[in-house]
Amino acid sequence: MDNTLVDRAEGFRLWAERFIAQRSLDLAELPWLEAADGDGFKPRAEFFAEVSARYAIAEPIADLVAGYRIDYPPCIPGPSEETRAALLGLRALGWKIGIVTNGSRTQEAKITGTGLDQLVDGWVISEVVGVRKPELAIFRTAAEVCGCPLRGGWMVGDNAEADIAGASASGLSSAWISRCRTWREPTYGPTLIASSVAEAVSEILVRQDSR
Repeated sequence: MDNTLVDRAEGFRLWAERFIAQRSLDLAELPWLEAADGDGFKPRAEFFAEVSARYAIAEPIADLVAGYRIDYPPCIPGPSEETRAALLGLRALGWKIGIVTNGSRTQEAKITGTGLDQLVDGWVISEVVGVRKPELAIFRTAAEVCGCPLRGGWMVGDNAEADIAGASASGLSSAWISRCRTWREPTYGPTLIASSVAEAVSEILVRQDSR
């Protein structure tokens, strides 16, 4: 979901700018916060421990994390018009679409807040179901939630290990959203590489039609 269906980087940047303003920090701190964030993969308690130490914040780490869980989801922008059109087009053709995301229950607030809940058939969140990508069980659960078989499906995502390695181990075809990066994993790879969800969907449909 993050940096695939919605622009998480933009959403975090907005949250960070507001955090800087609320704490009367220098805007020059924005790059440090973005780097410390680890593209969202760093546990939030660890992230805020670093933030607290850097800015000498007296509040408990747990309180900072709790505030983030409230303030951050509304910062996430909705999917682009191209992404919306691609998802609507797939569903019009009878495809089932599910979101498989690692993270906390906050992910659901992002799904509903951005309107993604109106564009997909279901979703699974790792903290809720107790398994994480790239584990097979989370992909199976997503298929069950969407009421369709796992076999013959596609995984579209931007993370090499969680999305593409997970897809490979689950018997899924995969599309890697490159985000201007070069694929560097030598032992496995995506079925296709695309610059956006819309491009990935277009190529998937071409490949399905050619079968």
